[in-house]
Amino acid sequence: SEVDQPLLGDAFYVNRALEPFAELREGTIDELLERELAVLILADIGTLTRTEQTRLDQWIKGGGVLLRFAGAKLADGSDEFLPVSLRRGGRIFGGVMSWDRPATLAPFDLGSPFAGLDVTEEIVITRQVLAEPSPTLASKTWARLSDGTPLVTADQRGEGWLILFHTTANAEWSSLA
Repeated sequence: SEVDQPLLGDAFYVNRALEPFAELREGTIDELLERELAVLILADIGTLTRTEQTRLDQWIKGGGVLLRFAGAKLADGSDEFLPVSLRRGGRIFGGVMSWDRPATLAPFDLGSPFAGLDVTEEIVITRQVLAEPSPTLASKTWARLSDGTPLVTADQRGEGWLILFHTTANAEWSSLA
């Protein structure tokens, strides 16, 4: 669908955000991991193949940073490359598990990499994948919504990090992009 409407796709938003600051490469997971790489961004990838999982696991533990964004595919499936366990489906503004109105960001905790950034009411979230409650959820949460649900979670694996934005990389589920 990104070929038909490239300005609405995840890659467009990720590229626009990072182009001024980084060298960007596109390709399959296998192609990208053949080169030196500090960060790998996956936008709404469903289930990863066993080969991709093995290579990603080694790469992350060796110091790589895997940054994932949610979407319909991720909401319907999951794999071990998530920092927290997810509930099936997601929460939608106006849906069964919904808000009365779109959610906004909560102030960032002092231990978050986002600490010190201003929170604006202009950023609204209309859909997210939900994390399963657990004893470690709070320590893995880098950003929350005003209702306390995680928006960005992370888990250190070996020398690397696994980070999940619980909303899409494009403007489909939020104005964050």
